[in-house]
Amino acid sequence: MMMPTIPAHLTRPLPAPSLSITSNRDLLDLLARYESLRRRANADRAAVVEIMANDVGGGDKRE
Repeated sequence: MMMPTIPAHLTRPLPAPSLSITSNRDLLDLLARYESLRRRANADRAAVVEIMANDVGGGDKRE
């Protein structure tokens, strides 16, 4: 039985954006970076779901 290998980028922790907030623009930039990280995390989760759904039968599906 073959198990899918989970890519390292899906399991590696993401660092928090740096905190050098001195203006509203810096705060908006920080929020934008957090949103980017959130979208990336959701894309990774969707990829894991797709990988697992394609491997429901187990093993290699190529004919």
